[in-house]
Amino acid sequence: MKSPLLTISAALGITLAVGAHGGLGGRSVALAEESAPSLASVAPATVLATVNSTSITAADLSQELTRPDLKTAVEALHDQPAELDKLKKNVLTSMIDKELLITAAKGSGTYKPDEIKKEVNEIIQEQGGQEVIQPILSSYGTSWDGFMRDMNERLTIEKFIEQDLLSKITISDEELKAAFTANPALYAEPETVTARHILVLVKPNASKSEEDAALTRLKEIQKRVTAPGADFGKIASETTDDTASKSGGGSLGAFQRGMMVPEFEKAAFELKVGEISQPIKTNYGYHLIKVEDHKQGEAPTFEKAKDRVRYQVMSKTHDRVLTDKIAQLRSAAKIDSKVLGLAK
Repeated sequence: MKSPLLTISAALGITLAVGAHGGLGGRSVALAEESAPSLASVAPATVLATVNSTSITAADLSQELTRPDLKTAVEALHDQPAELDKLKKNVLTSMIDKELLITAAKGSGTYKPDEIKKEVNEIIQEQGGQEVIQPILSSYGTSWDGFMRDMNERLTIEKFIEQDLLSKITISDEELKAAFTANPALYAEPETVTARHILVLVKPNASKSEEDAALTRLKEIQKRVTAPGADFGKIASETTDDTASKSGGGSLGAFQRGMMVPEFEKAAFELKVGEISQPIKTNYGYHLIKVEDHKQGEAPTFEKAKDRVRYQVMSKTHDRVLTDKIAQLRSAAKIDSKVLGLAK
């Protein structure tokens, strides 16, 4: 089952990336900025854009900007008014493109609102129902009605892309082999280590005596984990200061080079399987590491990488087809937006 937070965050909108394909009708937001007015202070009822007969107001844009991903970006740019204005215009462009896609989807012969409603309800039940989801929505400042509307719109667009734009596209083995040959390193199997660890935390401003006490504690733990028949995972769950891995017995899973701090990585990749390290000092404190598996990297072969190649190629195809469709919809639509410098 998917994480409820991931599923809900996706539905919260995380805004469709349709606005990243340049401006409407072939004109980019950047090109229109010099003559377009600022969005710094406009009344909520102000119409910022019309898409055929649908209006997008400043209030609609403000609501869009409260979504988790966009809210973070807005907060980061609060003291950079020019960049914040550019972000708002890009989001407005995305909202226009989203409106175009929803209209196209609902006008398609493949549009089946009852099926979409049923699928939305199934997703909600999979995540525990309204009683589980509602508190998460409240923490984001999102209403249940807004959430349901976003879920329906998101699924409507996804179905349209899948059934109307991608269903007739086939990728041959020759195309996959060409993509693989063009960048085989992308599909290489990296060297990985699977390990557990025990951390005794040392605060950044710790005194010499505090550091010594932490090391002494770790050495006492070291005696326990190196005793015959000792269960490293059990002892880790009892002693480690790493709250993230504590419940899993100190498990870090599999990791590649570059994923851990240098001192930790060096020790982990040098240990033999089943071996326990000496105390390792990092900026977090002192660690004991036990390596449970070590897989060497492998040169890629097409047959082993075929599924991943197909995924990459289909992702690029998806982006290309979507970009082309949006351009077509923009060209056929009547779009007006003074803040984007557009009138048609």
